[in-house]
Amino acid sequence: MTGLCRVERVREQPRIPELLAISARQLCGGAAGLGSWARSLPAGTAIQLREKDLKRADLIRLGRSLRSAFDGVLIVNGDLGAAVACDADGVHLPSDASWPDLGKDVHQRGLLLGVSTHSVAELEAASESGAHYALFGPVFDSPEKRRFGPAQGLERLRRAVSVGLPLLAVGGVDAGNAASIADAGAHGVAAIRAFLDPRAAVDLETAWTGAAGTMPARDASDPEPY
Repeated sequence: MTGLCRVERVREQPRIPELLAISARQLCGGAAGLGSWARSLPAGTAIQLREKDLKRADLIRLGRSLRSAFDGVLIVNGDLGAAVACDADGVHLPSDASWPDLGKDVHQRGLLLGVSTHSVAELEAASESGAHYALFGPVFDSPEKRRFGPAQGLERLRRAVSVGLPLLAVGGVDAGNAASIADAGAHGVAAIRAFLDPRAAVDLETAWTGAAGTMPARDASDPEPY
């Protein structure tokens, strides 16, 4: 397709983020507001571009615009081709994605591969198929995640962590529960609303880093962290 081919930049070893801000352009002034939102995030925060209603061409345009405004880790939701076209650092897939071929392609391109999961079985399948990390949730109640059922809670998060795949807790995450998530063994946190307001985002970052200590960002090729 015209306009999708680009020379890929040389990549360092992928890094698994501890703080992942999930985009929702309708909540930050539309597509035009995403750049300002991205620049307001605490240093070290990664972005997951998650705009499921967009067609591929529109997603690529938005991703390229965001890439030009944001020099941190950028992960595109659901579309490997779009991730490559906008020079993203990774792709995030649903738990029911076709893993064998996609996983191999993502690895060959040097990209991070993340997956959304809601059970230990989904986590085990993602791990066996080559995912570098997973989102697990909803850990706490969240309007965006209620369609996936009731909150999983911290005990299920602890059991999920035991699978060995680095987990980012999602669903109702904020500064008030970041310490309990770290205590459960999660690698990091992901959220939409907690990153919308710059002050709330800084509060979350402060709470997380304070609870997690000096936990370093992991390379995707590192051995199991826990």
